[in-house]
Amino acid sequence: MKTTSMIALIAVISAVSIGAISMNGFSSIPFVTASVSPESSTMMGHVEYILRDADGNIKSYTQGDNMVVNRGDDCVMAYTFNPSGSGGTDNCVNNTNGFRYIGIGNATTTIAASDTTLTNTATTIASTGTGGLMAMRTDTSTVSAASSDNGIVTIATESPFTFGISNATTVHTAGLFDVACTASTTTGICTAYGTDSNMFSVQRLSGGTGVVVASGDSLSVTWQITVGNSS
Repeated sequence: MKTTSMIALIAVISAVSIGAISMNGFSSIPFVTASVSPESSTMMGHVEYILRDADGNIKSYTQGDNMVVNRGDDCVMAYTFNPSGSGGTDNCVNNTNGFRYIGIGNATTTIAASDTTLTNTATTIASTGTGGLMAMRTDTSTVSAASSDNGIVTIATESPFTFGISNATTVHTAGLFDVACTASTTTGICTAYGTDSNMFSVQRLSGGTGVVVASGDSLSVTWQITVGNSS
């Protein structure tokens, strides 16, 4: 009887031990994946919006992560590794100044990795209640930090977007481009995308509210792209 009880006890202990080993084995996989994911992940971007009134007082502060679109990834692959195949197509043949043009739009369209413009069409008319590209600002001196210091590239509006009665609207999207738009000389509103313009990344403000701008307001936008990591 004692022998039978001892055998049963050993069997239970063995079963628990094997179960514990199995659980430890499976649970260790996510930790391994997490430890290497920062190095294997794609580039990441973050966008900040600061809205001020006519007196310079801050009305709102909004931020959110962006999506690097397919064209942006293709441009990086073509210029960095010059691979063969569709991924090696030089989509940025006229990219002589880099992605230093920040565009804003009032389109409420859902963004996708396949987008090439803020609305993914050639529609660029911008007015109250109309979706499309509204305006662009150029950063003539982008700033970057070495990879040992997180490898961040910062693109910012050197002068803020300004709004009057004619273009008071809601900003829903922002995009990072390599060519300036064709803009009206009187209003500064974009009327067409620049020739061979490419969009690197796009960001749509979550929540559906966007940044509501009124006449006299000004909007500063800062874009940060994380290329490296500090590990």
